[in-house]
Order: sequence, then structure tokens, then C-alpha cells
Amino acid sequence: MTHHAAHLRATTSDDLDFVLEAETMAYTEGFVRSWSRDRHLKALHHPDERHWLVLDAATQTRVGYVILQGVNDPDQCLLLKRIVITQAGKGYGRSTLEQVLQKAFLEFEAHRVWLDVVDGNERAQSLYRRLGFVEEGRLRESLKTPKGFVSLWLMSMLRSEFIAKYCHS
Repeated sequence: MTHHAAHLRATTSDDLDFVLEAETMAYTEGFVRSWSRDRHLKALHHPDERHWLVLDAATQTRVGYVILQGVNDPDQCLLLKRIVITQAGKGYGRSTLEQVLQKAFLEFEAHRVWLDVVDGNERAQSLYRRLGFVEEGRLRESLKTPKGFVSLWLMSMLRSEFIAKYCHS
């Protein structure tokens, strides 16, 4: 499998058609909630949120987006609210998450980065585990989807775990 490198840049209002289309595809699969254009627009300018477009590093083609919340959280706990990659299995997700973790822990000085992932989204759960996220527990049937209620797995990484895994001397 060829691994493609991702590049993150701040999402602009001109990117929102792409973002909404990518989100609709992910929502249809039952993996993410849909946001309105207005909610995404608010996230672009919200002081506590970062909304990044994911580009192929070589071609600059749009391949997804990611949202990080809590950058000003007094407890230094940041939420990886959403990651949507339109081309699965090419390494964009891993590359994106590694960059988001670096930004969270090194730039925003996070103590903890957490996320929830839909039960049954094995591809995502496996990637999160490989990157060093730890499962904390399951929120039983806490998300209502077009296919019914589903459970969410709560996962997190602490600053000490990030440093041990990614900051070798």
C-alpha cells in the first residue's frame, strides 16, 4: 500500500462545498454527524476551534478535513471532533492524525486529546490504537443515526503517552 502524506491548511469558506459533500458521504456511512454550512463557517472563526482542510501533500488535492476543539480549554483537554478522509486506505488519515496530535500537544500544549468513535468503525478504531490512543470505555447507544442508536467508544491520549511515542531523542 502506498502511503500518501497529508498537508493541513486552515479551511476557508471557499472549501465548504467540498467539506459538506465529504461530510454527507461520511454521514451516510453512519460515522459522523452532519453540520450545517453555518456551523462549519462558525468553526472557521471560533477561537476555541481549529478547522483544517486535508490536502494531498504532493498534488494539493483536497482529500478531507479535520476539526479540533478545546484549544483554549483551561483543563488542556482537546477534542478531536471530526476527521473525514474521502480516500480511505491511502495513509491520509494516519498522516493527518499525526499532524493534529503534534499541533495539539506541542502547539496548543494539550494534556489530553480525546475522541469518540462509532462502534463498528473498525478502520478508525484500529488506526487510533496504532497511533497510541487508549480506549476508556463505551457510551452505550448514545448516538441516533438513520440506522438506529449506536454506541460510541471513548478514546484518549495523554501528553506523557504522546511524548513517549513520538518525541524520541
